[in-house]
Amino acid sequence: MRQPGNDDTLRPDTSPRDRRHRKDPAVRARPALYLQLPADPIAPSVARHRVRRWLTGSCWPPGQQEDIVLAVSEAVSNAIEHAYRDDQLPEVVDISGEIEAVPGGQRRVTVIVRDHGRWRPPPIDDENRRRGIPLMRACVDTVTIGQPDDNRVGTSVVLRSRVVPSLPRALGAGDNDINPPDAATAT
Repeated sequence: MRQPGNDDTLRPDTSPRDRRHRKDPAVRARPALYLQLPADPIAPSVARHRVRRWLTGSCWPPGQQEDIVLAVSEAVSNAIEHAYRDDQLPEVVDISGEIEAVPGGQRRVTVIVRDHGRWRPPPIDDENRRRGIPLMRACVDTVTIGQPDDNRVGTSVVLRSRVVPSLPRALGAGDNDINPPDAATAT
């Protein structure tokens, strides 16, 4: 069970699907991400920093990394702004992420941003607003917004990145992996 608080401890994936892939070093080396942040204005900044650090540690390509970080930041901002009313508790935003291997020797990130509040209608004066969801969709492959899987109160935003090449051989990936264009080659 996950402990409450700002826990960004990287933990190995332990689902049955992940255990099946333990023999694949490219998958085994990818820890999961879990954060629980207070729903206050600093949370998007903390989320950006920690997601960026997690992706950097997973050798995620920089351009794709910044797209994911921006999409997560926007989802966290939306949760803070739209989910909680003044009388609701707990006012937290959960962020979980995993990197998964996909066919063809590639990988992708899935990040879930979840609040525990109730949907709030947009303000009457919403000029220059309503750009967050299109922004997220421009940054990642898919954005799914809906009720959390546990059917409890709140909203989940599931962000799935575009696929990228798997880890370079120098970092322990298999012989059939594709090296990213910026990988150094010895001569």
